Amino acid sequence: MQHEENTRLKIVRLIEPALCISCRFSRVATVEMQDDTVRKMMHCMRLDCDNWQMEDFEDRPRSISD
Repeated sequence: MQHEENTRLKIVRLIEPALCISCRFSRVATVEMQDDTVRKMMHCMRLDCDNWQMEDFEDRPRSISD
């Protein structure tokens, strides 16, 4: 199951980050990266959001916790 979760985690670029703060589908999350660093990021649970753009990032998330 861990592998399946990892394939769904993606880093995206937010168009207007301030909109995410009040969004009911958004949470601040702790994200563990593949290089063992830990970061705070926005976790969007709405997969069809118009406020982000897909880009190819070298950083890869390993796990996320809200």
